[in-house]
Amino acid sequence: MSYRLIPPQTPVSAYTTPIVQVECHRCRRNAPSLEMDKLTKRFGRNLTVGQLALQVAGSGRRPCGLADSGQCSAMAYEPPPWMWAKIRDALEGNWLARMKCERHMAAMRRTSPCPEVTVLDVLTLAIALGHDFPLSRLPGRLRCPKCWGSLVNIDWVVPPTTPEPYAPAAADVTPLRLKPTGANLARKRLKVVNGGNE
Repeated sequence: MSYRLIPPQTPVSAYTTPIVQVECHRCRRNAPSLEMDKLTKRFGRNLTVGQLALQVAGSGRRPCGLADSGQCSAMAYEPPPWMWAKIRDALEGNWLARMKCERHMAAMRRTSPCPEVTVLDVLTLAIALGHDFPLSRLPGRLRCPKCWGSLVNIDWVVPPTTPEPYAPAAADVTPLRLKPTGANLARKRLKVVNGGNE
């Protein structure tokens, strides 16, 4: 799972992931795993993610040389969940965990990893390791069920979030006005009501 580019116009207050990566392709600078709490305390929350990325690029011991010229291309990226999430997040979000063997050596000889893919039960992981256990440390606690090798990799499948349906406020609803038909206009002009009796 790769890093996801965060739209620059996204408000910092709307970004809920605890860490962020800021990268400038022009000057080839990279600041991974920055804690959002520390960034917002330093630069404030009344910024967009794009503005925050420029602030980060222009600060620190080695600031971006293009930050002051307005040519800085610093962008913010959201790290994949396994870098910041905990078992609690996977359990509450109904994430799917698939473990693969990554061994390449066995008995001092090159070998291929086991082809089987093991689907992990997240609830069992929470019971055994605790809800606050980081997902980044999980591969070091597991072994391949076939070769019992300690080199494994876990792919996390995060279900897409469904946006809530838009419900316009009462003030936003424009009443539907139907255009009267020719017959209705004629009745109104001739004052024909109840068979001609007003």
